[in-house]
Amino acid sequence: MINDSLFYFRKPTDFLKFIEKLNIYNDWKIGKGTMNQRGESIRNKGYTNYLRNKFNSKKMFRKSVSVSEIVSWLDSFVIMKRVLDKLSYSIEKNEFNEIKLYCEYMIKMSKKMRVDFVIRYKNIILLVEFRMVNNYTKIKTTWNKKKVELLIYKELIENYIESDIKVLTFAFISLYEYDNKVLDKAHYDFNNNQVDFLVKYLIEFVIERQREID
Repeated sequence: MINDSLFYFRKPTDFLKFIEKLNIYNDWKIGKGTMNQRGESIRNKGYTNYLRNKFNSKKMFRKSVSVSEIVSWLDSFVIMKRVLDKLSYSIEKNEFNEIKLYCEYMIKMSKKMRVDFVIRYKNIILLVEFRMVNNYTKIKTTWNKKKVELLIYKELIENYIESDIKVLTFAFISLYEYDNKVLDKAHYDFNNNQVDFLVKYLIEFVIERQREID
């Protein structure tokens, strides 16, 4: 899976160090607007060029990555950092350090379909897809669509992954948190509640289930 991922992190702290080094927190927010609109402000940023060059060097698709897709990655990085920060306080340190992350994992024999994040803990993997929407009315339909995609990804991966590996799925639908530079606290709180839910899901269905196996 390592070679088929845009980024591989041997443990969560490697991802957190990557985010710090990427230096997106000075000016990046989960903001209102289309991905292309939001991407215009970062088109020539250093981290944008780095991510674009990394993607192109991996030859993961037939064309260069779009700025809208990079915007989507940055949003998912922000959310994943919150998830890992909270998870680190909720499980044993040795368990936390055994979690591996694969970003933009390309599924074999799938015409280059990619999963946003694969979280692996020993014999259990969780496929996570992210999507940001601009209002509450789009949450349910977007979640349904993402869940269907994830079930397809799960089926494809189960065609070749080891038979003793359990594959789970999670669709994370977020709302924009800033309108220009103004924080929308209701949206921010909604996203953090979703973060809490994903952390709870990881603990109950990944960490604790693996404890039973061990």
